[in-house]
Amino acid sequence: MAPGPTEPSPATPAAPPAKSIWRSYYAGTRVWGYADRHSVDTGETFNLMLSTGPDHAKVNGKVEIYRIGHHPGEPGPDRKLVWRSPSVAVSQQAVEITAAAIGAGWPAELEDIATNGWTSGYYALDFIDDSDGNRDANVAYIVVTNAARGDAAKRGDILLLLSTNTWQAYNEWGGYSFYSSDFIGSAAQALTFDRPCGPEFFEYEYFLTLWLEKLAAEHGWKVDYATNFDIHRDPAFTENYRLLISGAHNEYWSLTEFKAMHRRIFALGKNTMFLGADAAYWQVRYADVNQGSDPQARGRQMICFKTADDPVFWRPSLVPQDVQITTLFREDGRWPETMLTGAAYQGWFSQEGTPMPVYPYYAVDTGLPFFTGTGYRPGDPIGDFVGYEWDNSDPDGNGQRLWNAATSFIPAIDPASIRVLFSGKAVDVEGKPGIAEAVYFRSPAGGKVFTAGSVRWVWGLGKPGFVQARFQLFNAQMVADFLQAG
Repeated sequence: MAPGPTEPSPATPAAPPAKSIWRSYYAGTRVWGYADRHSVDTGETFNLMLSTGPDHAKVNGKVEIYRIGHHPGEPGPDRKLVWRSPSVAVSQQAVEITAAAIGAGWPAELEDIATNGWTSGYYALDFIDDSDGNRDANVAYIVVTNAARGDAAKRGDILLLLSTNTWQAYNEWGGYSFYSSDFIGSAAQALTFDRPCGPEFFEYEYFLTLWLEKLAAEHGWKVDYATNFDIHRDPAFTENYRLLISGAHNEYWSLTEFKAMHRRIFALGKNTMFLGADAAYWQVRYADVNQGSDPQARGRQMICFKTADDPVFWRPSLVPQDVQITTLFREDGRWPETMLTGAAYQGWFSQEGTPMPVYPYYAVDTGLPFFTGTGYRPGDPIGDFVGYEWDNSDPDGNGQRLWNAATSFIPAIDPASIRVLFSGKAVDVEGKPGIAEAVYFRSPAGGKVFTAGSVRWVWGLGKPGFVQARFQLFNAQMVADFLQAG
């Protein structure tokens, strides 16, 4: 309807500043991209969308895809080349102010990339300029799973659950993240996977991946990979492996994922490690706003209002209405993470500054069998692994451990069953002191659970300056112990 005589004409929205859109972790980036799926099973195909940024109208080059992991003998040796495209011409695509939430909407530059023969893992996509050989590293990524539906013999021994939702939650490409906004409001309430994402994998889970795959090769174990959306779409993923390891910063989960993990530990008695901190902190749900006539749910949008006043709360068809709200799992004691992992987020500190702030972990209880040969004794420092986010078995320090008998949907873990193996002091961003705890317990169903209680835990497995042999031995023996039946 046209404006009335007393109504002002709507202003034409100003074009968003280029710097707010084309975020990059690297200087001089020429090409950005993203895949059209969270993951593919081995043998499935995916499409790759590409665009140049504001400084390059057109670039000719090739895409190379590398599997990241333990690849001795390869040029890497942390990567193996599995695919190279013919030369393609990449042009600058239009970007709307809604790109971070709705999707960039770029056409596929490379269609139906086949993954026949690819093993489960994390795959990084690079773009190499034909004119001068310039390499844009980690333009996009794809995760390859091993669903092995109906054939248990093909499944791996260990499932590594990558923190893919968290990568997008912190991703500012397009001007929005769940923490900031360059345009409207203070943060996004919906984000899309249909946009470029930075190489967050290489900050933490890269070190876990290389160490775990090397360990597995030495013992003849097989490691498979999954994304958060894989668990949401097919909760049976959590049931198919002797050991499930959740990655370093696995903060954003759907309720379906939470329930599947709880079932694994407390109903099926399967062993699980949370080798990080802040797991299952924010509840999210998925959407497909650009789905069109496609009947397959691909979860291309992730929604998180971060408040109990989520619009779904007011839908009378939802009983109880608070089940699907996208707020803290611990809100009003609904789904307290402490009763899933044994500990839960307490605090964080900024990683900025020179030198970077570090806080040590100390051994507390060394009585479990996987301490054998480490030489750890109570009170020994084990490394500067606390932070930058950390967990505690009773984050509020009031004895309730986030649980409420009247409102919690899951039962409490017996506090006597929680063993604090490591502890360290840290000071949060507001100057408040906290205590990080790495804990171990066994569920009533027999499932062994270890929660590292620190995002930086995996740095001790491979990051230069943080690696310690005794720490690696402890983790290796714990993995071996958790792979044993019973």
